[in-house]
Amino acid sequence: MLDPDYYKVLLEIGVGRRFWQFNPAAENAHAFHVRVVKPLRRLQRRGVVQKLHEITPVDDRTPIAVEIIGQVNLTK
Repeated sequence: MLDPDYYKVLLEIGVGRRFWQFNPAAENAHAFHVRVVKPLRRLQRRGVVQKLHEITPVDDRTPIAVEIIGQVNLTK
């Protein structure tokens, strides 16, 4: 069973969203990683998302933005 965050990301992909950006006013980088980056990585491993582009700042390894590149197969 998928966590609720995975369903939220799937719903957003379903309506055409392909880019997520960290909002420092709303959450910290770790929360963004858990809410967006981890679900998208898992969907990539399942074959739903073809490729992800993770954007990280020069001084850190935590992604601050994620973009879906390529095809999305919501039937998987």
